[in-house]
Amino acid sequence: MHWYVTDETNSSFVAGHFFIYGGLVMTDEQVLQVTDAVTTIREKYGYVRGDSFKFHTRSRPTQVSVDDSKAAKRELVEALENIGVRMIVYVILHDIASAKTDEVRMNWALNTVTWAFHRLLEKEDARGVFLMDRADEQHAHLANLFQLGIDVAGKRVPVDDRIIMLGMTSDNASHLSSAVDIALGGFRYSVNAASGDGSEAVAADIFPPLARIIWSQNFRGTDYLRNYGFHSMPKTEIKSGRFKAMYTDLYAKLDGFTGSNSEAQVES
Repeated sequence: MHWYVTDETNSSFVAGHFFIYGGLVMTDEQVLQVTDAVTTIREKYGYVRGDSFKFHTRSRPTQVSVDDSKAAKRELVEALENIGVRMIVYVILHDIASAKTDEVRMNWALNTVTWAFHRLLEKEDARGVFLMDRADEQHAHLANLFQLGIDVAGKRVPVDDRIIMLGMTSDNASHLSSAVDIALGGFRYSVNAASGDGSEAVAADIFPPLARIIWSQNFRGTDYLRNYGFHSMPKTEIKSGRFKAMYTDLYAKLDGFTGSNSEAQVES
């Protein structure tokens, strides 16, 4: 069994920023390993029961220093890589998505990552559970995805042959939510830095281990992320030259953040 636990980030409109949705794919064994890793790291760095363990600095409990908070997050991302967890993420420019309602924007994201998760399950001949962070307005859409499948060019493509449940969880209801928040938070920082909001030097430190856990396929020694674990929308040609340049720059910057010796490619 594979578990795909997801959340959204960068949800508020900021011109030139990208709305991000995604999460972590874990096997049964990896779910337990990630839970144990978060438990150990929390204890090591002084997080106590009731404390949130998240990426954003403002969520840091007062008894945990800034340096310890950074070290805890770094250690968790390293643990995710060592455990073999995969990440599937989706981005869309707010300037494009803002023309739709929040519900439609979320439905687009859910459709894309559900398709990607289903594709991963097919490749690994596995079945899985999809859990999103609680969003009351999405109950009907999850039911439609399970019962009717994904609408692809007017044709419904079933997903229930591989995905046996689409459901919801909530923040702090498991240690898995911490792992998802920290992985997505690091990805968000890197995307925002690529868009001019944040330090590119910091992103170049944060992004490489995240790039290594994004689900990829290897061809001739290079791990290709795009259309596997990394999805950008819209898939159709972007008519605005300015918006198109933002996407092109994002891909190039993320590739640059992976490091000169990296074999992971977003843009290709």
